[in-house]
Amino acid sequence: PDIETRFRCDYFPFVEPGAELGVRWQGDWLEVLGCGMVHPEIIADAGLDPDRFTGFALGMGVERVAMLRYGVRDIRHFYRNNVRFLREFDQFRGTS
Repeated sequence: PDIETRFRCDYFPFVEPGAELGVRWQGDWLEVLGCGMVHPEIIADAGLDPDRFTGFALGMGVERVAMLRYGVRDIRHFYRNNVRFLREFDQFRGTS
């Protein structure tokens, strides 16, 4: 199926510039990926010379993709350590 996507500038404190990839889901935009060039201060804090070294950061919100796939409406469910909720996903182990 056709999936509407957008790629736009966004702010993340550890990259400069930053961007996000979003998908349209049920009429709303859902951020599924954040990325950008690692901020020079982060490079320096790692003990490297930011004039010689650069980096690219990329983070995919796999929990957001799981929300779409399994119909989870609130992302906070994944972080509450509710064993009953998490056990609902046991049946999906080893499947794609």
